[in-house]
Amino acid sequence: MSEPLVKKAYETEKKAASSYLDGLKLIKGQGLNYTKVEEIVERIAVDTVIHKHLMKAIMEAQKEMEKLNEKPIEEVREVELSPEQKALVKRFAEMHLEIEKDMIQTYEKMAEKMTHPLFKGLAEALVENEREHHRLLAELIAKYKE
Repeated sequence: MSEPLVKKAYETEKKAASSYLDGLKLIKGQGLNYTKVEEIVERIAVDTVIHKHLMKAIMEAQKEMEKLNEKPIEEVREVELSPEQKALVKRFAEMHLEIEKDMIQTYEKMAEKMTHPLFKGLAEALVENEREHHRLLAELIAKYKE
C-alpha cells in the first residue's frame, strides 16, 4: 500500500497550504490585491488546500480498507453456489445496481457543474469508476440468473 507516500504528501501539502495562505496575506498586505501575483499565488493556494484534503481522505480510506483485510486477486477462487446463495447474490447485486446508477448520474451532474479543474476531473474519474461497478454488478446478475 502507498500509505507512507500519501502521509508524506499530506504533510507536505499541509505545510505548503499554510505557507501559501500566509504568503497570500503578505501579498495583499503589500497592496498587491487584484494583481497577477495575487492571482497566481491564490490559484496555487487553492489547489494546495484541495491536495491536502484529498491526501487526508486517501489516508482515511486506506485505513478503512485495511479493516476489510483485502486479499490479493490470485487468492480469489470460484466456488459453486447453492440456489439460495445465487438468489442472495442476485438480489444484492440488483439492489446495488440502482445505487450505482444513481451515483453515475450524480457524478455526471457534478462533473458538468464543477468549475475547478481538479474537482471536475475527480468527478469524471468517479463517473468511470461507478460505471465499472455497474458493469461488474450486471455481470453478477447475469451469471446468477436461474
